[in-house]
Amino acid sequence: MALSNRMNNKNAEGGGLARKNGMINIREYELVSLETGAYRDIELDILKETLATWKENPGSPFELIELRDGSILAGFCLYYRAPNTDYTFDVHTFVVGRDYQNKAVGPRLVELLEERLLQSKKYAVIRIETSKVKENAIGDDFFQSIGFQTIGHIPAFYDADNDYYIYVKAVSTSHPKPDSTGAGEESAKKDE
Repeated sequence: MALSNRMNNKNAEGGGLARKNGMINIREYELVSLETGAYRDIELDILKETLATWKENPGSPFELIELRDGSILAGFCLYYRAPNTDYTFDVHTFVVGRDYQNKAVGPRLVELLEERLLQSKKYAVIRIETSKVKENAIGDDFFQSIGFQTIGHIPAFYDADNDYYIYVKAVSTSHPKPDSTGAGEESAKKDE
């Protein structure tokens, strides 16, 4: 599996993104989301509206990162800067294609998001609100397994077996500081 990534922002024309006759084709993103089985009809409608907003004006407010396996869309992430903040970014949609669950696509999309945010900031906070069904469509206990912390959990929020979660992860360009015991001090010195 040879993955390639595409990112878009205000300054990009979405080069390499799903296109048909020079136009961005959002149907591909909708189909990958639908195939996961994790989205209800109302959620798919909201996603369609969000993708239409992104298509009209990429980067304002939504930005998109996608990962492809050749020409096949393996996954994508729609995110935006949280209102009234400088460093907090909310993930609106994080989708991994059905055939790519529990593989490198999910972690790579998060890496790309972190890299993208740290291109313009030295520090960023990434937040995602999701359901257990959506998270399991990416990978088992996906967000905690890649360093996100749970800051909110409501059992049976959507239905008996579908809890609500809020996850957060802080990322920065600076090196980790040693803790009060001095652990990590050597690795910090090696990086200097």
